Amino acid sequence: MKALGVLFHLRLLGLALLFAGVASAQEGPRRVVSVNLCADQLLLRLAPERVIAITTLSRRADLAPDPTLGADKPAIRGSAEEILALQPDLVVFGPFSAAATRALLERLGLPVYTLPYVESLPALHGAIHTLGQLLHEPERAAALEARLAELARPPGEGGETPVILYYLQGGYSAGRGTWVGELIERSGGINAAERAGLIGHGNLPLERALAARPTRWWRTAYQNDTPTLGERLLAHPALRRQAGAPRWLPSWAITCAGPWSFEALERLR
Repeated sequence: MKALGVLFHLRLLGLALLFAGVASAQEGPRRVVSVNLCADQLLLRLAPERVIAITTLSRRADLAPDPTLGADKPAIRGSAEEILALQPDLVVFGPFSAAATRALLERLGLPVYTLPYVESLPALHGAIHTLGQLLHEPERAAALEARLAELARPPGEGGETPVILYYLQGGYSAGRGTWVGELIERSGGINAAERAGLIGHGNLPLERALAARPTRWWRTAYQNDTPTLGERLLAHPALRRQAGAPRWLPSWAITCAGPWSFEALERLR
């Protein structure tokens, strides 16, 4: 009789867990862990109350548009031990982050989502929409997309179209099919690196860069207090004669695509 009573209670517990799982699925994840900087920024804007941990990178002012956002969340490096100790019901990775950890969590049955690498405005809209569905927050996602569409609206016609060169240490640049190229076009400019034939990211010789006739020059900071050999190229007088003094774009504007990227453009107009 006692054994039957124990069995009955175990069945009740099983049913309770089953219904709890169904309720959780209907409400969406409540304990979301992010192990990717870009995922941090989007998740904290979509459903901050559902996020229980973010990456340490979101504490850095050079990489995060607002390092105080999520200050109440623990910052982790993304090890399996850290993640499992938090008992998440969803873990969001980036496309290049911790493949072994992601595979281990999947084998353990934890829900995992990989945020794709975003290099265009349509891809960013898609990422926001998908996260909204995963979090069961479609209204918030729609509001963020609306804000994004408003910020990304190209400026009105007026004056000569600038030819903008994004140029960093050692001649590193961004051509066609990059987020930087998207920002240049959305700002009303022409991407000089794309005009010079560069596809994706890569080194662009100064001669080819200048042959594209840039009228403006964008760059981002990279350890300004640390001299590098690559910095010597940027001091070439021909570059400044052609494109003028550099206009500084915050690193966080291009590290992760988001509405904040277009807010940064206002500083350059």
